Amino acid sequence: MSDTIRIIEVKNDGQMRVFLDLPHGVHREHPLWVPPLKSQERDLLTPGRHPFWDNAEGKLFLALRSDTPVGRIAAFRDHKANAYAGRAIGAWGFFECLNDMPAAHALFDAVYDWHLAGNAQFLRGPLNPSTNYTCAMLVSGFDKAPSIMMPWNPPYYPLLAESWHMRKEQDLFAYMFTRSVMNTSDMVSKELALVKERGEFNVRLSSKATLKADIALMLDIYSASWADNWAFCPISEAEVARHIAELQSLLDPELFALFYHNGEPAGGMLALPNFNPLLKALNGSFGIGTPWHVLRTRSEVAKGYRLLLFGVKPQYRMIGLPLLVLDVMFDCARKRPGLQWVEGSWSLEDNDQINQLIEDFGGVLDKRYRIYRREMTRA
Repeated sequence: MSDTIRIIEVKNDGQMRVFLDLPHGVHREHPLWVPPLKSQERDLLTPGRHPFWDNAEGKLFLALRSDTPVGRIAAFRDHKANAYAGRAIGAWGFFECLNDMPAAHALFDAVYDWHLAGNAQFLRGPLNPSTNYTCAMLVSGFDKAPSIMMPWNPPYYPLLAESWHMRKEQDLFAYMFTRSVMNTSDMVSKELALVKERGEFNVRLSSKATLKADIALMLDIYSASWADNWAFCPISEAEVARHIAELQSLLDPELFALFYHNGEPAGGMLALPNFNPLLKALNGSFGIGTPWHVLRTRSEVAKGYRLLLFGVKPQYRMIGLPLLVLDVMFDCARKRPGLQWVEGSWSLEDNDQINQLIEDFGGVLDKRYRIYRREMTRA
């Protein structure tokens, strides 16, 4: 039987099951890997099931060595993102592979060829499937557990990408705040006191009654705050509705704050409990033991939160609102005796102002993730 690599396109349910199962074969021996929910991933990857596909098209590929699946990848044309950027960007994501360079290169070749036919100017990834979802590849911090909705991959993944001439386009930072540093420095405390004394901002914590509307408002704030940032992708109304449906049962309203200036929404922060211990216990699917796993992992989940969304509209950034947002986050976190850490992720590497602010509040750079790029060449 031939030992050569064969690439096939996912075209039927059986091949989709292989695509969804493949990460378990690659990572099952790695204690830090967190299995995604297969049903959720299937929906996200299936046109007609998820609103991402209302403005996108794509292909899923499997790499087989002697008929054994050894890798997978997805290619996307995100028309909404490309229209906003004014460029034809060939996105790729959902990459998983054994430490098999020929297989990885064959998968990247399949993505390249598909995007070449679609006149893409360059490749960008991993995006799963855009910056509004899970994205990037871990390049530093391999010995540390990921927080909710952040990827983990072994150290050989970046080597596979770079051996195919992928190059860094942007790094994303994950900052760690431990309970012991959830106190502001004297300098920051003085600036905060001035902001509070001026009384320009009002803060409101979310509640179960307002949660749905508050998530929609936070996503509006996020869009206004990030619109000029690298690789920003607008969120469609249908995607907003989907995010609301998925987040509503997971959020803790007491770690979700909205800020107002003269009655107008000005900024917000939203933290999500770190459900990864539960996801590890579920091992990719719900079952009869799910309620028991929920109870068993409850205290571990409560130890950590991820600051998932942090947004301040541009006109309020220089009058102290970012300071106030982080201060409220710390205040909310300190009220929870079981909470031991908060991860702020992710922040753009070149966003010097926000990164400096995070470090002034005691945040320590804990992990680094990378978005890769490769130019397209035509004869």
